[in-house]
Amino acid sequence: MRSARRLFRLPLAAAILACLPSWAADGNQSPALRLVADLRAATKTKPDGPRQIEANRVEGVLDERTSATGDVTLRQEGLALHADRIEYQDGIDTAIASGNVVLDRDGDIVKGDKLELKLETEIGYMDNPRFYFSKKLNRRQEAWANAKRVDFEGDEKERFIGADYTTCRPGDDEWYLRISELGLDHARSVGTGYNGTVMFKGIPILYMPYMTFPLNNDRKSGFLPPSFGSSSTSGLELSLPYYWNIAPNMDATLTPKILTRRGLLLGSEFRYLEPRFQGQFDAEYLPSDRVIGRDRYLTTLKHAHNLADWIGNGWTGTVNAQMVSDDNYFRDLSTRIANTAQTNLPRDVSVSYGNGWLGFSAHTLSYQTLQDPAAPVLPPYKLAPQLILNSHKDNYGGFDLNLSSELTDFRHPTLVNGTRLIINPSVAFPITRSYGFFTPKLGYSYTRYEMGENNDGLASATRSLPIASLDTGLAFERDFFFRGAPLVQTLEPRLYYLYVPFRDQSRLPNFSTAESDFNFAQIFTENIFIGGDRVADANQTTLAVTSRFIEKETGIERLRAAFGQRFYLSTPRVTLNTPGIEEVRSSDLLAAFSGQASGSVWLDSSFQYSTNQNRLEKASASVRYSPDPGKIFNVSYRYTRDSLRQVDVSTQWPVKPGWTMLARLNHSLQDKRLLEGLLGVEYNHGCWDFRMVAHRFTTATQQYSNSILLQLELKGLSRLGINPLETLRQNIPGYRRYDEITQ
Repeated sequence: MRSARRLFRLPLAAAILACLPSWAADGNQSPALRLVADLRAATKTKPDGPRQIEANRVEGVLDERTSATGDVTLRQEGLALHADRIEYQDGIDTAIASGNVVLDRDGDIVKGDKLELKLETEIGYMDNPRFYFSKKLNRRQEAWANAKRVDFEGDEKERFIGADYTTCRPGDDEWYLRISELGLDHARSVGTGYNGTVMFKGIPILYMPYMTFPLNNDRKSGFLPPSFGSSSTSGLELSLPYYWNIAPNMDATLTPKILTRRGLLLGSEFRYLEPRFQGQFDAEYLPSDRVIGRDRYLTTLKHAHNLADWIGNGWTGTVNAQMVSDDNYFRDLSTRIANTAQTNLPRDVSVSYGNGWLGFSAHTLSYQTLQDPAAPVLPPYKLAPQLILNSHKDNYGGFDLNLSSELTDFRHPTLVNGTRLIINPSVAFPITRSYGFFTPKLGYSYTRYEMGENNDGLASATRSLPIASLDTGLAFERDFFFRGAPLVQTLEPRLYYLYVPFRDQSRLPNFSTAESDFNFAQIFTENIFIGGDRVADANQTTLAVTSRFIEKETGIERLRAAFGQRFYLSTPRVTLNTPGIEEVRSSDLLAAFSGQASGSVWLDSSFQYSTNQNRLEKASASVRYSPDPGKIFNVSYRYTRDSLRQVDVSTQWPVKPGWTMLARLNHSLQDKRLLEGLLGVEYNHGCWDFRMVAHRFTTATQQYSNSILLQLELKGLSRLGINPLETLRQNIPGYRRYDEITQ
């Protein structure tokens, strides 16, 4: 019986044929490659267990042959073999199953007309095998396949003749992968295929005369699916990436890309992973760009290193460096708004230490600033270097202790240079109860400037001042019913008092400071400025109240309303640049409303109203309507007095069975121009998807970048074209793929 056990493993191993990938495996394997690995794991023979044979008739001759006929079923843990007849010939060690042969292994089924196998040598064949793979083992799709014949060649080797594979249901051959001959070597976990053709709607769309691929999760060198698309700046784009599996912890992807207007761009991505360090290096090179007549390039390095062996535990080092050949590189060669909007490319090298309550870092930081001729940008200061020491200890005898400090050398070719030292210790004594909190806090701010020679008359100087604050709040709640539904309403008032004495800072430099946005987070902070060069004086009180309406049974927050305002006991005098001081008694009033109004409607809004001038200063409001998964409609409006009026509308909406409309419009009413637009369509046939997306957005030079993204996804095999999914998720909040909706 031990040798007979092998009979039921080998036919099932043939099922791997149905999942042949067309491409090499990389760190992000295609669905086909993952399926191969899952099926290979599923075909491993389980440990010996009890076997049951059921048949209408069993007969045999001792040491010669055994025959079972009439609705024969052989069962073993996770396996069932059915046939009209199973015969074992002892003299030649051969098992023969014939007549409606069906092998079921955990839901994966293979059928055939006849199975003949020498058990000891594992040599034999199966005629007309047909496969069904259930939706399991993390697979998203069911799959079907067939072959003319499978030959078992011993030593865990099989060879398939005339194999077809598809995830389309039988009779619906919208697409399939056809391979003339396929060899599988399970001992080496390698597959070899010849004459592979991908057929789509009866038309061959891809041909591979020869291919090799792994039968497990191991990566393997080879070509990845090609991508194609177009953009207004580069014309038609076609790329064919090659994946190079250098070592188990190291790989690279080489991507030649043809740009019909510009030439051949060579891209590369190199990744490495060691126990103590990891990183990625990217590079692109476009020789003799035909549009501008010069070489163009990009290099990016991201590296993280554990320095425990060199310095000690807790020490790490990082490098983040980017460089491009010219100011217009991203605007000309990228179709992603996240890239084209970049202005300052960092070059940062840092060493840091942390042990839970103490943190230290030292780094140098400079930038390559990409200039827009229509709106020149002042490059930021170079930090050469910056040393940061922070410490935080909670509940030390009931006190929270905090220290933040930095020493920075600011360098700039055209601005004032100097060194800045900041030391900010503080101590707080928080008292927290179920009904509220009470937190008094004392701090001290010390800043020292050592200035170099300059024409602005700025000399070395020191600024020091105390900071005192008191933060307290209460929480009340009550039960009530609204339209028969039980709700909990909360009422959460909060009071924050801050005192910081005035210090004249008009003769101090401004290396890195700006005023933070006025919002609910800012009105409860100690300083309205960020960056360290200015500390605002304050003798002020902030009052705020929040009320929530929470559905008692589900915990859903149906509505949240918040109001807050700052009241000045004395007018603030510290400013960034303007010497004039306007006397004020209160800040603008802030209001916010948000929540899930119903099962399909979400609201979010905020308002800033000037009580001094009786007018609205800022407003934003958004509504999301999603009655069912895959049905999304978003609309939002943003307003800032005298500078911003924008409307943003986006949707993912089925228009007819299988068809979904995709759209986004971000329009500036202030400038009367389109900022970003997207129009696309998605079609789902069940076993394949098609996406076509036209994308248009304004670049930093106020010009438009236009691109068309096309993708054909053959589910369970591969994706052809430029992947638009990232663009769709960024432009349509809540967007989901069809298979994510139906899971």
